[in-house]
Amino acid sequence: MQSRIDRHTRLVAWAKITLPIVALAMLSTLFLLSKSVDPIATIPFSESDLADRTQSQQISQPEVFGVTPRGDLISLRAALARQNAEDSALMEAHEVSAKIKLTSGQTVDISAVEALHSSAQNIVTLSGSVFAQTSTGYTFHANELAMSLFDLRADSIGVVTGEGPGFTVAAGQMTLEIPEGESDAHILLKNGVKLVYTPVKEKE
Repeated sequence: MQSRIDRHTRLVAWAKITLPIVALAMLSTLFLLSKSVDPIATIPFSESDLADRTQSQQISQPEVFGVTPRGDLISLRAALARQNAEDSALMEAHEVSAKIKLTSGQTVDISAVEALHSSAQNIVTLSGSVFAQTSTGYTFHANELAMSLFDLRADSIGVVTGEGPGFTVAAGQMTLEIPEGESDAHILLKNGVKLVYTPVKEKE
């Protein structure tokens, strides 16, 4: 019995000496490792990026949601948004996507490389590979598209091309609007419309 007590006493005595030494060794190792890490290198932005973000006060991955007076839902997303350098009343965005859900249940998805929003007119001008797709099976491509967020009217600026069930089309201008008293969007093509109709083959 006495031998067990002696062994226990010696073990406690050794623990009082060795454990603090082990703890100090671990702390010194952590300290040495922390000195090898460059805190600047861990920041995921370059110095030029940080300077640009500070000067332009840009916002990363903004999302905006709204409802028109008719009850249509609008959502806008972008990779980046900031105040326009030439006109403080304008907001510019990059890698933009928009989704419109009409009261009828139809949806319109729009994407573009850039967008410019005028708060005074409440108009968003999309540019750069503008692509629009409706839930009814129509797709359109344009270089530039001006869209009113108040009444959901969109006008292409320049030539537009599109596809639908059984046809392809090209026109000098396209207007997408919702006539008063209706809930579905109407597409109006004008200025040299070229329509190629391809009958859909019925399955046997």
